[in-house]
Amino acid sequence: MADPKVDHDFAYNDRGEIDILLSPFYDPDWEYDEMVERYVKRILYSLAHTIDLQKPKTPWHLIGRSTPSPSAATSPPPSTYPWIKTIGVATVLVASLSVLKTFLR
Repeated sequence: MADPKVDHDFAYNDRGEIDILLSPFYDPDWEYDEMVERYVKRILYSLAHTIDLQKPKTPWHLIGRSTPSPSAATSPPPSTYPWIKTIGVATVLVASLSVLKTFLR
C-alpha cells in the first residue's frame, strides 16, 4: 500500500513513470476555492521535474514533412467522374460547330 505522505497522489503508467494526466495530484481542487497562483506553486516544481524525467534521452529528428505545392492550393480538386468532363467538352464542341454551321450558310 502506498504511503500518502510520500506518494502525493501520483498515478503511474506501465513503465513506472508518473502519469501526469491521470494523477490526482495535478488536478485543481476548486472545492476549497484555491487561487490559481497557489495551484501553480503547488504543482510547478513536481511537474517540471516529471517532464524532465520523461523527455526522450535522444534528440528527435524530423525526416521531412509533406508540404502542399502552391499550385495544389489554387487548382480545383480532381473530378471524381472524369466522364462528366468528357461529355461537357463534347457538348460544347457540338454546340460550337452548330453555331459555326449556322453562320456559314
